Amino acid sequence: MKEKKVQDILAPFLEGTPLKPSVTLADRLVYAVELMVNHNRKYIAVVRRGRPIGVVYLKDAFQELGIKGLTKG
Repeated sequence: MKEKKVQDILAPFLEGTPLKPSVTLADRLVYAVELMVNHNRKYIAVVRRGRPIGVVYLKDAFQELGIKGLTKG
């Protein structure tokens, strides 16, 4: 089974999204989930060479990983 990556569910960057913590396109999706849960975030910035290129939403990550019923809205 292919390991899920952040690039699989990249969404457009939201102005005002904090850049710390952040992930890269090549990071594992479970790593992004861990950061969001540990920092109480619903989404996290995705950066390339220190610049924001998108975000990953926790609910989308859960869906991509096949985890149900853990987030609201």
